[in-house]
Amino acid sequence: MLPSGIRIGISFFIASLLFVAFASSAAEIHPLPKWRELTLELSPAIVVKAKLKASIGKEALPELLNRPKALVPANESPLYHLTVETRLKWFLSSKTWLGNLWLEPNMQALQRTRIKYGKKGSYKLYRYAQHGVYRIRKEPRNKENAFQPPENWLKSKESFYPFPPGVRQECGIITDPYSILLLISNDFPPKGQSSASLCMFNKKNLYRVKFERAGTQPLQVDYVIKGSKKKHIKTTVKAEKILVRPSAYEPGTDEAFEFLGMEGEITLLRDPDTHYLLQVIGTVPEFGRAKLGLTKIKLFH
Repeated sequence: MLPSGIRIGISFFIASLLFVAFASSAAEIHPLPKWRELTLELSPAIVVKAKLKASIGKEALPELLNRPKALVPANESPLYHLTVETRLKWFLSSKTWLGNLWLEPNMQALQRTRIKYGKKGSYKLYRYAQHGVYRIRKEPRNKENAFQPPENWLKSKESFYPFPPGVRQECGIITDPYSILLLISNDFPPKGQSSASLCMFNKKNLYRVKFERAGTQPLQVDYVIKGSKKKHIKTTVKAEKILVRPSAYEPGTDEAFEFLGMEGEITLLRDPDTHYLLQVIGTVPEFGRAKLGLTKIKLFH
């Protein structure tokens, strides 16, 4: 048996390697995906429409909330701007969310807004800072106020959620669940790795989110590509299967991780050649198991 000092040294060395692997995955630069718009559907119950564009810091600055130690991009630094509309409709229930995310090419989130329309509408803003996230929640005070723009809603509450000690050293960057749409389009986990993890802030909590390659499976696809030419794809592909497994950074978290209306673990299927996201599988509260399939994708020219 090895002396205790050597065993401790080996354990520390292994932990250091794991930390380096985790941090390097987090700091990787992710190119702009091929698509600028995509639509995922489980018609007519669930429809998700995402739009992506390249931007720079000075275009984002007027929209970014000014708070102490909030992350501020340089004027000419490259950014990505992602908007996501999620519509859920079944029986007598109808909900619509409109999300808006600014993030850096390394997936560091800067700010996310989310507007929920309907009888119980709400507006949330998440402003990322070096050591935590500022969260503002607004609601209309009455029916008259509900017809005004969300920034004029009168019921407002601001909170700050500090990151646990050592998070920045471990994670490198903190991103948002919407970034999954970009990550999966960029062959994540990186080639040669069976899994990779990132830290994501969702609602009020920080999560370690593990992406795990889980082989392939046949999948029938039926979608339209819009680019310089319109193309209809209807075939069976051997899709790559990626499991997305979130776990709360700190125990005791009572809120579930959410992505596109789904909670908890999700499964992603993508094209092995184009890396298009073909299907998202997960559990939607009050609805059950759902499979969102790609129906439309618009490419950058």
